[in-house]
Amino acid sequence: MLELLTLLLPVAAASGWYAAARHHGRNLSAGLNDGLQRAYQTPTDTAIGARADEAFHLLRQIADSSAKTLELQLALGGLLRRSGELSKAIELHERLHSQPQMSDEQLHAIRFELGMDYLSAGLLDRAETVFAGLTATASHGKASLQQMLAIYQSEKDWVRAAECARSLKKFDAGQRNATLAHLLCEQAESAIARGETVAAHAHLQQALAEDPRCVRATLLKSRLALQRQQWAEAGTLLRSVEFQNPAFLPEVIGQLRLCHANLRDMDGYLTYLDYVYQRYRTEAAALLLADELAQREGAPAAASYLTGLLSERSSLNLIRRTLHYAGAATCIDGDCLSILRRCLTALDGLASRHPGYGCVQCGYECRELHWHCPTCRAWETIQPADPGVGFSGKTPATTPS
Repeated sequence: MLELLTLLLPVAAASGWYAAARHHGRNLSAGLNDGLQRAYQTPTDTAIGARADEAFHLLRQIADSSAKTLELQLALGGLLRRSGELSKAIELHERLHSQPQMSDEQLHAIRFELGMDYLSAGLLDRAETVFAGLTATASHGKASLQQMLAIYQSEKDWVRAAECARSLKKFDAGQRNATLAHLLCEQAESAIARGETVAAHAHLQQALAEDPRCVRATLLKSRLALQRQQWAEAGTLLRSVEFQNPAFLPEVIGQLRLCHANLRDMDGYLTYLDYVYQRYRTEAAALLLADELAQREGAPAAASYLTGLLSERSSLNLIRRTLHYAGAATCIDGDCLSILRRCLTALDGLASRHPGYGCVQCGYECRELHWHCPTCRAWETIQPADPGVGFSGKTPATTPS
């Protein structure tokens, strides 16, 4: 008897909600899905949990296909999908879709849920077909386009993904389209790999038109200019990153040296490094400036410059580089040199474990720059990490690339 009662608990709960809704004529959407979720997760005993699926099977049999119970069954199908019962969810939604006397709006809702079932099951072709048929509908057009965009991105079909992103623009008119800009950058990178620089340049121009703050498009344009040895143009493009997103300045200042060297303007390069550090406290600029000073004036000048910075800012890399130049310049005593080398070894080990890049949205960490975060799936949220601060997102995960 106890076993039978535990089996019927979820059925009784859901049936009670359904009866109350019929009696009072209330909208089933408010709280129904939460109620089903609680009914499914209420059992704490292993034996009771094993019976929950059978209870929902009984619930599906007692619910008819009228408009009043459609939302109940759609909620049940969504719960089955989230619980991993994909075959049962597909069966339920396919059965609902075959029922007569369904309005167009109801059929759209059923088809969308069916598409989500296919997507969860990895049946991408079927899911794409379902969502494609719903893109013109008012109720599920945007959501269907978003799902198709996710499918094309997972398949690295950048052309069709860009088409979806363009179609989605009508729902967010007037806002910058960072996603579309990155999809155009993906097409540009493919064109560059094929040697089609004209097509690549066209894609990058479109990307910047969609999102003027797209750092990736500017970096790709500067790469093309560097390949053509157009040093002045490349330098202008690299400097413009400051006005798009100064967090990416560490990515450009190293390449700027090549431009200034070929233009015979190394003084201008040193001036720019000092400007970047003074304005944005970009550590990479200070370290590069110290390296240039060491080449020009020797290690003592570099050590003196970095020591002056330590009073206002201390970090692993600043300390490590200061010790390197100080050791090369002044340390002649044997014991001092031994201690110095041990400190350098320890600091080098700490520096080698620093991820280098991190996602400002979720905290994902990596050693190379990625434009699409593999954790939160956001574009252009991975930025160079500040060695003195780092990233403290929600779910950090250091992954060497």
